[in-house]
Amino acid sequence: MVVGILLDSLNFYKMTKKIAVCVSGITSRIPEYKQVIEHQKKVFGEYDFFYQQWTGYPKPDVPNCELNPEPTWDYHCILESRVKPDCDIYRRYTKPGGKMERKGLVKNYIYSANQIISHAYLVDSLPKEYTHIIKTRFDTIVSTKVDFKPYIEMLLDGWNIGFYQGGKDNPTPEHSLTEYDHTGPRCKWRLFDHLLFHPRDRLKNVFKLKQEKKLLGAEWGWYQLLVDQWKDLKYKNVLGGESLLKCTRKPYQWEKY
Repeated sequence: MVVGILLDSLNFYKMTKKIAVCVSGITSRIPEYKQVIEHQKKVFGEYDFFYQQWTGYPKPDVPNCELNPEPTWDYHCILESRVKPDCDIYRRYTKPGGKMERKGLVKNYIYSANQIISHAYLVDSLPKEYTHIIKTRFDTIVSTKVDFKPYIEMLLDGWNIGFYQGGKDNPTPEHSLTEYDHTGPRCKWRLFDHLLFHPRDRLKNVFKLKQEKKLLGAEWGWYQLLVDQWKDLKYKNVLGGESLLKCTRKPYQWEKY
């Protein structure tokens, strides 16, 4: 009898969880954004989609679009943040003569927390019944040939899961998934963000940290918000399952994605 009650409670708990797909970016820079969304819906179409973009740009032709002012920065969210990640990659990027300086990336990384701000605005605007989030972008091609269901189950169990492919001339999204936990290579103090699953209640203190000049950008910022501030290592980085448009070979071959 007790077991039956516990199972009923567990099933009810799962039924009360609701996933929202949150898509953000600047669509005027992505002529193919409608095709990208159509493709994302082949994978995540059972969930409700919501969108966000900055004001001052041509409005995207999508429903449920949140429009917010683009943030301004009075500090460099990588070089001048008051929080310094315990991460060898971060140190290699930011040291004098490091990768950011050598590759001329200092200016680009000024805005590397903009995606975090845009996502926070969108998540804050969602109706309260949405408890878990699939964060993606207007330029993220999602593989239709891999099984994301195990990661959806992990999401509903409180995990943060980031997906990344990288590359510069990918023929397609990587149609396989290689999983790392926090002990894996290149994963300490970073959370991949081209496609990101996270519980809604983990995305806290974004604007407070920015005001205090503590918010980081890029993968370090996502780790800071979703993992580090909670002192909970329920996260995984996964290689594969997606490819950004700018990393994908042209002409685009949507039928192969």
